[in-house]
Amino acid sequence: MPTARADLSLFASALAARLPGQWTSEYQQHPTYPDQFATIERLWDRGHVEYIVSQYVLGHEAVLHGPDGQHLYVTDRPLRPGQFVVAPLGPDIEPHHFVGVEEPNGIAVPNDPVRAAAHIARRLLPRYEAARDAVRRSRVDQPEPPHRKAPPQVDRTLTLTWY
Repeated sequence: MPTARADLSLFASALAARLPGQWTSEYQQHPTYPDQFATIERLWDRGHVEYIVSQYVLGHEAVLHGPDGQHLYVTDRPLRPGQFVVAPLGPDIEPHHFVGVEEPNGIAVPNDPVRAAAHIARRLLPRYEAARDAVRRSRVDQPEPPHRKAPPQVDRTLTLTWY
């Protein structure tokens, strides 16, 4: 007999209480499909979590807010009622700072908050922190986006006309 899906809001609250540091949970329902886009556009994942949010209509989500501006996205894993997916949300900075930074990507976790917190602390948070450090370094090294040099000056011009 298949297991019943755990309640996302309760799971996210219990998960936030068990993660290292001070975490809070924010649960949100989506009455319409486009309502989920505001959060998932900040998703820092190019793996299975991005696939899930792009292919399935998700009726709800939770965002965990952690220390030092960390944010984790939590939602149901479709077709797997005993699991959730957790993925980091990217910092709100200019896109050129992400160039060359390996994405931390999300993971699937069991619906047990204790085991899920252990998986996240061991597998996801170290990659997330390393990626955030790389973005911070990029922000210091290159505060402005790269600009192209101006085109060379031309001595003559040629006009072609099609007849």
